[in-house]
Amino acid sequence: MNSVLLILRAGLQALNPWKQSCPGGEPVQAQHKCERACCPSHPVTTLPEGGMGVVSCLTDPDHPKAARLASLGILPGIPVTLVQRYPAYVLRLGFAEIALDESLASLVRVITGSEAEKADKG
Repeated sequence: MNSVLLILRAGLQALNPWKQSCPGGEPVQAQHKCERACCPSHPVTTLPEGGMGVVSCLTDPDHPKAARLASLGILPGIPVTLVQRYPAYVLRLGFAEIALDESLASLVRVITGSEAEKADKG
């Protein structure tokens, strides 16, 4: 039974759409995760209500909830708007609105403003 679970987990990890590098081109370190000062991305939880950004990466791409975020449509390159901060973070992706608790929302990193425009063109 355990071998079946290991095979399933390996298959799901292979489908993980998250980049293993940050927008600055540096690898995401296993120990420090995404803490680089030069990184143009920041957690979606720092956006003001109504603030917009483009999903760039996850603070921890190996987090068990990474596949959950992907299944909700929160993927690199997707434009998002922070609709609400309390009692849950509500993100608008196209015509869909998704509610996330703070721990899950804080995993999502976005690029805003001119940095988002550069990412779209690059």
